[in-house]
Amino acid sequence: MRFVLFLQFMNNIFLFEIMRFLLFLQLLKMQKSNCYSTKLIRYNIIVFIILFFAYNCLTYKKEDLLANPYPPAVINFNTSSRYLSSNLASVCQLGNNIFELASLYGLSKYLNRTPVFFIENGYHERMLNKMRSIMPGLMEKFVIINGSVPLSINYTKFQRVCCVHEDPWNLKRSSDKYLHLSGIFYQSWKYFPKVKNELASFLNNSSQNFGNLPISTNKTHITCIHTRRGDFLGYGYHATDSKFLKNSVKFLKENDKNSKKNRKIVLFGDDLKFLKNKFNTAIVSTDGPEDGEYFISQNSALDDLLYSKYNCDTVLITAPHSTFGWWIGYFSKGDTVYYMDIKYSRDHIYDAGKLVENDFYPTHWTPLKFASSDNFTVVESLRSN
Repeated sequence: MRFVLFLQFMNNIFLFEIMRFLLFLQLLKMQKSNCYSTKLIRYNIIVFIILFFAYNCLTYKKEDLLANPYPPAVINFNTSSRYLSSNLASVCQLGNNIFELASLYGLSKYLNRTPVFFIENGYHERMLNKMRSIMPGLMEKFVIINGSVPLSINYTKFQRVCCVHEDPWNLKRSSDKYLHLSGIFYQSWKYFPKVKNELASFLNNSSQNFGNLPISTNKTHITCIHTRRGDFLGYGYHATDSKFLKNSVKFLKENDKNSKKNRKIVLFGDDLKFLKNKFNTAIVSTDGPEDGEYFISQNSALDDLLYSKYNCDTVLITAPHSTFGWWIGYFSKGDTVYYMDIKYSRDHIYDAGKLVENDFYPTHWTPLKFASSDNFTVVESLRSN
């Protein structure tokens, strides 16, 4: 914000100097040139040049080559099939990418259409390569077309906000062969109901590297805790709070009725320093063959998703709007998921009415909150109707 104000200030100064310089030149026409006026001219020219270059350096914006649109695709499928595609937030991270493509796949099944992925720019190409490495089975369901959406295909308004489910029934009435939706994000489990096992099977199982993380067995119960700080600290989303993190661990220990005696806690997150500070006895997954109660994963995103699929008996999501944390919970082995109640998190998307709790979180997931504003004991919360 301060930098933006500084640029506005520089812009005003630059415009002022231009006006002053033009006025000065006009005044010179009204009097004869002399030594004093010549020096003054040189001074004003130097000031003008310095400000001109300073302004351009500060306001220069490097061209984003990945955002340059590819030429419109040429498509002509000689088939009776009908197709579904959508705008995509391809610049976003993995959790958002999975939501969009899982939802498009689910909508395609509902509408009896074939899902299409248009490679519209460099970001789309990067998203495609990333998803092929993470969920190759899902991408095999899509027809991949190299190029932007042709101008002949009209946009159909759908999914106006990120995290509110829209009834796709109206889309069934469309007779268009190519149905291209205007929305992005599609963050609702209701677009892909009852396909958890199928989506989980799409994960790339070719390589699993869990390091020294514990394995869930008949005797060992694994609680997986996802944290998110990083960019959430400045974007209006609720980042993991240290008080909630510590007290929710205590809640899970006291309320977990599982009979397994050997319990392990595995932490996931983007801030290793923060996690090691809060759990100083925790063993990092890359440390080697050690044993303890707490572990911190530093594995790849794919390995974290696979670890959840095969080992996470219970999952806690401490940053309630983290889409990657959401998928850790969704793919989890035990399918017992807790999350910080987003109603008490001051999440700007929720506060703006762009996230409906029952659309975003599956109905069997359990929200947690502090007992009160001055009591940091973690308790179960009530879901919205």
